[in-house]
Amino acid sequence: MSIQQLTSLVGSIKASEKFCGVNKLICIDGPAGSGKTTLAKNLQKLLDNSHVIHMDEIYEGWQNSLNENLEININNWIILPMKTNEPITYKKFDWLLNLRNELVVIKDYKFIILEGVGAASLGIRDKSALNIWIEGRQEILLKRVLDRDGDQIKEEMYLWQIREQEYFSKHDTKKHCDIWIDGNFEQEIDTASQFVLLNR
Repeated sequence: MSIQQLTSLVGSIKASEKFCGVNKLICIDGPAGSGKTTLAKNLQKLLDNSHVIHMDEIYEGWQNSLNENLEININNWIILPMKTNEPITYKKFDWLLNLRNELVVIKDYKFIILEGVGAASLGIRDKSALNIWIEGRQEILLKRVLDRDGDQIKEEMYLWQIREQEYFSKHDTKKHCDIWIDGNFEQEIDTASQFVLLNR
C-alpha cells in the first residue's frame, strides 16, 4: 500500500457519514499476524486526535475470547461511551497474569481505531465509519506471530487459527468489510508500503 493509498483510506474515513455519536470508529479485522496493528499505527499518524484500541486488551485470554461476551464488552466499554461522547474506560487484560489489571481511560478523541480479530464482527461493524479486512496465508501469519511472540505459544496459536476462522465464518466478516488488504509478506510488516490493496 503506497502512501497515496493510505491517504485515500484516511479520506474515506473522513468522508464517511457513519458516526458513532459525534466521533468515528474504524475497525481493522483479519487473522492474527496479518498486519492489523501496523496499519492501525499508520492510520493513527494521519488522523488527528485518534487513538488505537487493541483487541488483545479486550479479550479474556486464549480460551474465552471469541465468544458472545466479546461484542458485549466492546459495546459497553467502547461503543456506548462513543455514542454519548464520554471517556472510554476499561481494564486491559494482562496475558501474563491472566486477569484484567491496568485501567485504560481515553478522553477527547475524534477517531477510535479498533484493531484485532473480531473488531468488525456482526454487532460492531455497523457503527464503524470504515471496516478494513487484512488477510494472508496461514503459514506466513503463524511464522510472523511466533517470530514476534515466541515459540512457546505455538500450540495456542494452532488452536487460535482454528477459532478465528470459525469466528470469521460465523460473522461473515470479510464479505462485510469495505476494504480488503493483502498481508502476504514473509517478513514482519513494519511499513504501510508493504500492504497491497485487494479488489473488493
